[in-house]
Amino acid sequence: MANFPRTVPSAHAAAPKVPTGLISPGRTGVSQLRSENRAGRTWTETWGAIKAGNASVEALLAFIEYYYNTLTIFDCDHPYAPGSGGAPNGAGGGTPLVNGASQTGASLITDGWPNSTLVVAAGDNLKVAGLNAVYKSRDDGTSDGSGNLTLTVNPPIASGNSPANNAALTLTGNRFRVFIADYEPGLADPGEYMVGMRVTFQETV
Repeated sequence: MANFPRTVPSAHAAAPKVPTGLISPGRTGVSQLRSENRAGRTWTETWGAIKAGNASVEALLAFIEYYYNTLTIFDCDHPYAPGSGGAPNGAGGGTPLVNGASQTGASLITDGWPNSTLVVAAGDNLKVAGLNAVYKSRDDGTSDGSGNLTLTVNPPIASGNSPANNAALTLTGNRFRVFIADYEPGLADPGEYMVGMRVTFQETV
């Protein structure tokens, strides 16, 4: 699977945003709210002035145009999200693994961490071998004296999508599986710099 090219870095990126649940407003002002535990983050990146006609810029535009036109899925890091394009804030270390099969929901029992260490910080992004989604730690996670830790993650692990026992956890360099939901190529005069390019990424798991 292709990776989104980062030879021409974006200038700004929104934080990945999760979908909300179901909202049904009532005429009296009372709303019916229901959590759906829906997955699939979105974010938008914008580029500053980039040279029109430059080989790297044109290669980036060709990638965006093709993948938007065909709705082809690819892998993409987020420029600054901890555990993706940015370094995680937890210490990590050890050989973290899923401890027990058939786990679902917002808690994930793991082992193999260094003993008694803040290994995962709230907001760190991680992946579990065999699953496509990128999961975010909701809380700081400190392992116990035997290297065990129950993570709290979002989105919750869906029923029927449980990781295997001893599936490995990846804490750095995690890429989202995405497609391009929308893009704006920007404007430029001939031989000048292009401004206003914008791409919206949609995670698909």
